[in-house]
Amino acid sequence: MLLCKLNFYNLITFCSSSDFNLFCMKNLYFAIILLLSPFFVFSQHLYEIDLNKIEKDVLPVKMTLSKAPQKDQVIYSFPATVPGTYETQDFGRFVLSMNAKTADGKNLKVKKQGNNSFIISDAKKLKYLEYTLEDIMDRKVKKNPIFDPVATNFEEGKNFLFNNGGIFGFFEGEEADPIEIKIVKPSQLYGSTSLPQTLSNSGQQHFKANSYHQLIDCPIMFSVPDTAQFYVGNTKVTISVFDVNGVPRAKHFYEVLKRDMQAIDDFLPDLPVDNYTFIIYVDDLKEIGKSITGKMGLIKKIKLALKFRNLGIGALEHGNSSTYYLADLGVADIKELSLDNQLSGAAIHEFMHILTPLGLHSERIGNFNYTNPLMSKHLWLYEGVTEYFANLIKFKGGVISPDEYLKEMEAKLAQGLDFPVSEMSFTEMSEHVLEEKFHKHYGQVYMRGAVLAMLLDAEIQRLTSGQKSLIDVMLLLNARYGANRSFDEQTFIAELVKEVHPDLQQFFSNYIEGKNQWKPNDQLNYVGISYYDSLQESVLLSPFNAKDNDITLKAIGGIGLEQYVVKTGPNEWAGLKQGDIVNLNDYRSAIEPNGQKLKEGEIAKLKVKRNNEVIILDVVVKYGMKEKKHVLRWMEKK
Repeated sequence: MLLCKLNFYNLITFCSSSDFNLFCMKNLYFAIILLLSPFFVFSQHLYEIDLNKIEKDVLPVKMTLSKAPQKDQVIYSFPATVPGTYETQDFGRFVLSMNAKTADGKNLKVKKQGNNSFIISDAKKLKYLEYTLEDIMDRKVKKNPIFDPVATNFEEGKNFLFNNGGIFGFFEGEEADPIEIKIVKPSQLYGSTSLPQTLSNSGQQHFKANSYHQLIDCPIMFSVPDTAQFYVGNTKVTISVFDVNGVPRAKHFYEVLKRDMQAIDDFLPDLPVDNYTFIIYVDDLKEIGKSITGKMGLIKKIKLALKFRNLGIGALEHGNSSTYYLADLGVADIKELSLDNQLSGAAIHEFMHILTPLGLHSERIGNFNYTNPLMSKHLWLYEGVTEYFANLIKFKGGVISPDEYLKEMEAKLAQGLDFPVSEMSFTEMSEHVLEEKFHKHYGQVYMRGAVLAMLLDAEIQRLTSGQKSLIDVMLLLNARYGANRSFDEQTFIAELVKEVHPDLQQFFSNYIEGKNQWKPNDQLNYVGISYYDSLQESVLLSPFNAKDNDITLKAIGGIGLEQYVVKTGPNEWAGLKQGDIVNLNDYRSAIEPNGQKLKEGEIAKLKVKRNNEVIILDVVVKYGMKEKKHVLRWMEKK
């Protein structure tokens, strides 16, 4: 097959509130065309929301039925969970009031059932539903907390985040019916979404979804425009950002996402969507950031640790968009915690979900049951393969170095070995992931799942003598099914095996459907990697590590980046003294002054606080031999 790549065009538009009205007027022309198109000739239940009428983070919603129900009793429900999440949300918990009314305004009997459903009596007379919703982000619940990229936010005049499972419910049996939404809003705000629009101006935006499934798949974020646009091939990419402090960030995030999207475009023969929107919410968590590097009392430290643990920093995928909850911790100098790293680490992963499960998926996702969700056993595919591809793309696209790629996979391999494989198979954990026993191991879909995918890729290449790889098989199966056709939950693995080689079944029987611990072997050679159970290697010695230096340290606050030198022994070799205050991050900077690690015997300039003064110590860089378990190394090219 001849693969044709289009050039990457740096066509970029930065939008601010000053040009917002002009932007809306231009969109009005397209809105008229949409209104006249066949897709929008239907009339269905109408939702109306006025964002100017928010009080105390409570959102009023009105629904007008296009036709009365044909039975005496109907059930209106909110999702127990939504696709892409593997935990119970129970969005109905955040409904404060629910009123059902006739055409002449009389109230009908409404009874709540469980956490998410409302039973409406005498339903043949039903014309209106009026209900109020609580802001989920501001209400940090302890039991079944909502992952923030799935939550709602109602901040008067500033931000409204509509993850639509927390905004709109459905009448049972009508999930496939179209929906119309009219939003009245403050003139300075604009709603970014991939949901089709029929009207957009300074005071209103109207949307239409062809089904409840599409509505759930298209979040909306209303905020003062801080946006950027660019093209990768023929794919239009839009970035929409809200920062709680009003810091403009779209222009900077553009640089990060342009690089990441180019890496994806280099990996795939063609990007699978015409347009894609990154919806990014940036919270101010500098108070927590201070606990990482500064002094803090024990009580406050505990409170902040608990708060941090309940935060849902991360992202959620959708067909033409993804939502992000990022934390500005005020520690940009710590790469792992920076906003750029939070975004880049998630963006490639979320976009690649377009292949699976947004593309390739079983009927349990294609016909998702919002009330009583039935989880799929194929999380090895949906999350494991996606995470593996994300890391592979970062490496092949130059986002990370080859050694950084192996380091990431080594870490995943080590953590993946903690999976209780003797107690449950990976498919068993996936299928029962909503149950507590299995859910506590859910994080393994990104660790063990990614390693399983790497081993699967290697095995496919071994069995086909390099003629096929995992991405080849994924693209083939995507072409067969796509987003609108589901594969069979029980027979999919056999179907995949058939496309490769009969012997591939043994891999699934052992490691994915079975309860055998993996044993990486020569199969990894087919992807140019050698595996070692253990390996003696030269590693950099740290003057702050008690195993490397004759020293005792005590953490001052937070996660312990700042340390107090309690005592030193006669074999201390860095020049540190009792009472010195050091920052663990400073040594990393000292040994990589130009982005490259210093060699044995070279001098590292280390900052140390001594007697309330900052001094510079000349530290001789030392290396030593240590045993390392579960090591991956690139094979030498012949």
